[in-house]
Amino acid sequence: MKSNGAQKTDLVAVASISAGHPFRGRIDPVAGVETAVVQMRDTSSSGVNWTSCVRTEVAGRREPDWLRPGDILFPARGNVSLAVLIDESIGSLQAVAAPHFFLLRVSRPDVLPAYLAWWLNQEPAQRHLEQNAQSSTLVRNIARPVLEATPVVLPPLPRQEQIVGLANAMQREDALLHRLHQTNQQIMTGLARDLLAD
Repeated sequence: MKSNGAQKTDLVAVASISAGHPFRGRIDPVAGVETAVVQMRDTSSSGVNWTSCVRTEVAGRREPDWLRPGDILFPARGNVSLAVLIDESIGSLQAVAAPHFFLLRVSRPDVLPAYLAWWLNQEPAQRHLEQNAQSSTLVRNIARPVLEATPVVLPPLPRQEQIVGLANAMQREDALLHRLHQTNQQIMTGLARDLLAD
């Protein structure tokens, strides 16, 4: 318990954690199918790029765990362990997570999924994962018990909303700066080409 109204707990106390969809073998595209599979390459710190997701058949004995807004994807392996929030941009798309993701679903009303995704990407949570991951020479693996034991600090909901708002504003600013940099680069390239053509 913390004096500022924030409480400290483990991830498993605030979210259910399950594995992604159990595909056997390669995930190949199937023409005419609308079901999307989110793989590592489709995610970034700003979310999921739905247009890049492979469309394929999703078979299995049980109903798949369809992704929905508020879900959090966390990579079980790889050298970058960034939590990715599934937001409203998923729309009505039927999608599943590939097997190398953990699927997190918030299980308490006093936890904002966007806050939890933000927290998992911050230094205290990342340090816990770094220190407890099993690493081979090429890639590190996060075991489920390690992820479940990740420390989570939960401020009251209004504070969580403030933090998410600030994080979103900073992300928009980063995107604008990136676009500005690209525009400047294009201007300079155009200038150099004009000089060459003269």
